[in-house]
Amino acid sequence: MKKLYYTAGLLACSLFAFVSGARAADFKIATVDLRRTFDSYYKTVLASTANSNTIVERDKQIKAMIDDRTKLEEDWQKAEDAANNQVLSAEARALSRKDADRIAVAARIQNETISNTYARTEIKIREDMVQHVTDLTTEIRGVMEGMAKKQGYTMVLDRTALTMTGNPLVLYTSGENDLTEALIKELNSTAPPDFIPPPPTSPYGTGPLPSGTSVRNPLPPNTPEFIGPRIPSPSGTNTRTSPATPAPTGR
Repeated sequence: MKKLYYTAGLLACSLFAFVSGARAADFKIATVDLRRTFDSYYKTVLASTANSNTIVERDKQIKAMIDDRTKLEEDWQKAEDAANNQVLSAEARALSRKDADRIAVAARIQNETISNTYARTEIKIREDMVQHVTDLTTEIRGVMEGMAKKQGYTMVLDRTALTMTGNPLVLYTSGENDLTEALIKELNSTAPPDFIPPPPTSPYGTGPLPSGTSVRNPLPPNTPEFIGPRIPSPSGTNTRTSPATPAPTGR
């Protein structure tokens, strides 16, 4: 930790020395609200919508699989009741026992399929969103750098950024050289005609981007809980095997 603070101090001193050594007229600093820019970019909105649609379709698939497992549980219960029904003949009870064991195996396979499908799709959704954030941030920075060079700025600071101590990187700015509005306008110049920009999420004057915000990490934060099967194993034990049913994740 001391090494990190030492490094940060060196960076701050280097920046101060650079600014002090340059002529004021040649050194121009601009600011940008990267959080608001990211949120307002039409490609961010489209990516978020696509991600939501993927989650909805995945949840429909999982629900259908859970419904199938529920039907298996109902069939198992019927076979189990018949296997224990002393009114029936021994032969009939033996056949019902075989049916119950067969259905129990099928239900457990369905449990594993549900778990594997959920885990696989959740990883894919997260990976896609990470890639979206990386790609969109690169695009935004490219447009911002071109705009800054054209207007003669030496440096552009993100006023929503935080230092490693959790304090705002930009302690004060008058907003006079802020590129946010112009940058958003440039980015959305190729947006579809029906695109409606979202309301500002980080207007000038608000606090910095919080740690863990959905803008920096727009991924599902909740890890789903799983409920094991309610069907005992064919051997007659009542232990639960692999997790099966994903609980609601709050989306």
